This record gives sequence, C-alpha cells and structure tokens, in this order.
Amino acid sequence: MSFLGKKWVIQNEKKELSLIDKMLENRGLKTDEEVYSFFNYSLKKLHDPFLLKDMQNAVERIKTAIEKQENIMIFGDYDVDGISATALVYDLLQKVGANVHYTLPDREKDGYGMKDYFIRRFSDEGVNLVITVDCGTANVEEVKLANELGIDVIVTDHHDVPEVLPEPYALINAKQQDCDYPNKELSGSAVAFKLVSALAPFYFDEETAEKYLYAQMGIAVLGLIADCMKLTGENRVLTNNGLKSLSEGNHPGIRAMLEEAGIDTGKVTSATVGFVLGPRINAAGRLDSAEHALEVLLGNTEKVETLSRLNSKRQMLVQKFVKEAIIQVGESGIGNHIIVVSSPEWNAGTLGLIAGKMCDLFHRPCIAMQEKENEYVASCRSLNGFDITAFLRKEAGELFTSCGGHMLAGGFTMPRENKDKLIDVIGKKAVNYIDPENFHSILELECEVSLSDLSFAISENIRKFEPFGNGNAEPTLVLKNAQILTIKQVGKSGEHLQFPVQVGNQRFQAIAFRFGEHLDKIKPENNYDIAFNLEVNEWQGYKKLQLRVVDLKESS
Repeated sequence: MSFLGKKWVIQNEKKELSLIDKMLENRGLKTDEEVYSFFNYSLKKLHDPFLLKDMQNAVERIKTAIEKQENIMIFGDYDVDGISATALVYDLLQKVGANVHYTLPDREKDGYGMKDYFIRRFSDEGVNLVITVDCGTANVEEVKLANELGIDVIVTDHHDVPEVLPEPYALINAKQQDCDYPNKELSGSAVAFKLVSALAPFYFDEETAEKYLYAQMGIAVLGLIADCMKLTGENRVLTNNGLKSLSEGNHPGIRAMLEEAGIDTGKVTSATVGFVLGPRINAAGRLDSAEHALEVLLGNTEKVETLSRLNSKRQMLVQKFVKEAIIQVGESGIGNHIIVVSSPEWNAGTLGLIAGKMCDLFHRPCIAMQEKENEYVASCRSLNGFDITAFLRKEAGELFTSCGGHMLAGGFTMPRENKDKLIDVIGKKAVNYIDPENFHSILELECEVSLSDLSFAISENIRKFEPFGNGNAEPTLVLKNAQILTIKQVGKSGEHLQFPVQVGNQRFQAIAFRFGEHLDKIKPENNYDIAFNLEVNEWQGYKKLQLRVVDLKESS
C-alpha cells in the first residue's frame, strides 16, 4: 500500500503509445470524430431544454405568474448546487419583473428539502407558485399539502427518483423514467439553467438572451463541479464555457471571492471552483446562513469577507471533529464494514466532511451523525462503488424519518431510539454488500512516465483536456524508482513537503501538500514511486515545471 493507504491502478501500460495518445485512449476517444467531439465546446451541442419532461408546462405556468404578478417563491438548498440554482432562477425572474422571493432552509433547524411548515408559511404569505431547485423529487406529502392549499409547485431537481413521486404542476428531473432528455447527469444548477434557458428567449431579444445565458453558465458550473457531476458530453460544454465566463469577470461577487483568496481572476479552472469557490460558498450553509453565499452570487461583494471567515472556522472545526471521530474508532475498533461515529457537539454542516475524511483515513464507508434531543442527523460517504444510499434505503429504510442522496454520498434523519437497530442492521447486512478485501481507496493512474517525457509542451497539451472533474479526471502520472533528495518542510506548521526528485541524471522539483505527517516515512536510502500531477509553477514572471505529489510508495 501507499503512504495514503491507496491501491494504485495504472490505466494504460502500452509502451508504444505517447502520453497524449494514452490519455485519449483512456477516455475512450478512438476515432477522429470522437476526438473532435471531445474538444468541441460549441454551444450548439447543448440539448434543447424543452426535451425535459414538463418543461413546457413549467414555462407556461411561470409566464402566467409573471404576467399576473403572482407571488412566486423559489425554494432552494444550502449547498453550492442549491445556492447556485436559486441564484440562477431568482436573477432571471427578478430581471423580467416577476414578484419573486426565495427561501433557503437552515441546515441545522430544517435539514434538506421542503417541510410542511414551509408550505403553511408560504400559504400564509399568499404565495401562488413555488419553484423548487435542487430538491423536491421526494417531497410527496409536502407537494400534496401545497396542492390542497391552492399553491402550484414546479419541481426542478436532479436527485435519484424514488418509487413514489409527488404530483406537482410540473416535475422537471431528467432521471424520470419517461423523460427523454439525453443527459441524466445534470446538477441542480444545470437543471435550473435549463429552465432559465427556456424562459429567457420570451423576455430578451436573441442577442441579449445569448449574452445573458453565457454569463449565467458561470453560476451553473459551480453546482456541476461542486456536486461532482460527470463532466462529459453536455456537462463538459457547459463547464468549459462556464469557466470562460467566470474568467471574463461576468460576476462581481465571484470575482471578489477570487481576489480575496489571492487567485488569478483571469484563470478560473475546475480546481478553482472545487478548492477555492466551492468551500467558501458551502461554508455559509454549514455554519451560518446560506443566504450569505446567495447574496454574493447575486453581486453583493460585502459578504465575501463573511464567507472567508466562515470557511476558516469550518476548517478548524472539521480538524477538531475528525480527531474526535478517530478516537471513537480507536476505542470501539473498526469492527463493522461501515464505520458509524456520532457526537452531540458536531455541526450538521460538518458531518459530510467528517464522514469523507474518515472514509479516506480508514478506507471504509462512514456514517457521521449529530446527536440531537430526539433524533440523529447523519451524512454518509462511501467508496469503491458501494451505493450507501441504496443500501440504507433497502436494508434500514423503515428506521429513518427521511433518507436520500447518491451512490457515494447520502444522508438521513432517524429517531434516537433506532440507533441500536441501525448498528444491528449494518453488522448483519453490510457483509453481503462489501468485500472486506476491498477496504481501500483506489488511485487511478493515467500511465507511467519518465522525467524525459515531461516538458512545457506536454503540460500545455494536457491542459487541453480540461475541464477536469468526475468522468475526466486530471491525469495522475506515476514516476518509478525516483530518489527523493533534500526535503524541506513548508507551510505555517510544516504541513507540506518540498523536495527535488531525481532519476538518473534528470531532476525535477516536487511539492507534496499535506504530507508533513509522513516525513518520517521517507528514507534517503530508498527509492520511491511518485504519483503526481504535472503543473507549471509561476513566480514573479518565472515559470518552471513541478510535480504536485498525489501519493508515494516505496519502489518494489
């Protein structure tokens, strides 16, 4: 195993192929037509939004609401996808003169999705139409209540479809069995963008609509990347153009976030969204109110400092809570195939981060729970293709007040008295789903390279494969039998390592972020295999290639 406990899998070992040809083959791009399509980001490749089931009904209902100045309420979510989806629909409706408002649930008080008390509040406020974004597909009873109270509901969502569906005025979710929309991997923000794309031509001339939608792709891409949707096909086109839109500075709030973080505002990549913008936007809903982040996306730059402060606080809290979770595992032993940890002190907004870190550390699916007075609130993370949401729904569904999510990430609420029953189900049933021999994370490596393969030209060609993300990962290369020379600890507390690596008479500089804790494992007399991403380090106008270390292991 490697320093990070991962099993390395090299995708392509064909020595006769170049690095770039291996990358093409690894992505299934074998013909000239497939290669052309992969690198063609024309907006003409976007699918007609009216292919989505119920889109026509939704558009006509919203047009009527705008014309009659009906009270429209957008109901969103507190994560990046839900916030960006809310921003998209709200911005358009506000611009075209609609009587529109928004509600974002509180992660601690409300949890995910609509609740009956929201519907009753909307009724008291005279709301005529509710538009959900990034939620609603599972809200059967809430939609029924809305119908009874005379409120029309348009659901726009992308989550997995349960057996029983609600009956709103319109249900827009590409995952419905009778929906012919070709792309089933839309995020909530992308579905919202499709709704906006369908509406905009009715209110703007063609040129204005095109410019507006291009700018708004920058908001849509936030949810696509943060929700780890596959960046292939239509999503790749949306992401590429959305990142260009962000790089052009079309959104003052996002530009201010980047400036505050010290990031080049003219070079926004998928990594920028994943590691800089996403965490800051998410921090608002995790520790305070998601409305702070929504205001930034709508152009309020004064809230940027608030997001930065909350993100720093989130980092400190998660570090503390993960240490507590590790102690729990140490006291009880790993035992079951699924780790379950809990505390009354943990914030609901940090549970997913705790579960994800524990999953990485112990190479097992993890459920992290917040203990409340009468119930548990949980987030779950998984690995190696184990569908934790499907497992929980099938084997323990009757124990939960609510349960939802995706294959590798989910969540639930559960009465306190059901905890022992859940632990019992996990102990008895998980063994039928998970192979104990596969308790490790897999690190997929593009191919093996030598130092002589690396150049600025190769780096530039690799970057042509962007945007990177789920379905098109940034290539992680492997260099074998390398010497690690003089190691320098860098960072505020020496948490990062910097060192030259040498094979034969060739040498490259390497940086290993968050590898400080592994310093004692590196022995100067040993050779190492290094998994890395190739990057260009630019400092004061000087550029050099460097290896950004992903993982290490002793050479066999």
